[in-house]
Amino acid sequence: MIYLKYMRNIINHAAFRTLKKVMAHWGLGDIEATIYALLAIKNTPMSAKEISQEIDYAYSSVVNALNHLRRYELVERDKKGKCYAYRAVIDFVKIITNERRRVIKFLTEARESLENKKDKYRELIKHIEDGLRYLGKIDEEVGSNE
Repeated sequence: MIYLKYMRNIINHAAFRTLKKVMAHWGLGDIEATIYALLAIKNTPMSAKEISQEIDYAYSSVVNALNHLRRYELVERDKKGKCYAYRAVIDFVKIITNERRRVIKFLTEARESLENKKDKYRELIKHIEDGLRYLGKIDEEVGSNE
């Protein structure tokens, strides 16, 4: 009973709900957003099994979600006995920086793929280049801090 009350307190915690919203806004599914928010709020490494029990999702779904979160560098893992323990990356400057770099990479790829069709996609290319310039200015402004 105490455990359920503790879990309800975390889930009802405003920061938990808000972190889930942030992660959903960045395109994560419900399970990934839930896992991230749980790990961030609990601020203690947890195994996939422990996470699965906490959020009442299938173990295999939790493992898949954790792998997805690791690819986006939102969680880190360390060996804990025979299994891994996961913890949220809570350095939001690092998270935003990584996301900004991914967007720059994708926009650059899009621009390059349109280079030989400049006449047809002139307006789209202009907006892509505007976006890249804007992101470049951000890189210049914060580059010395990273």
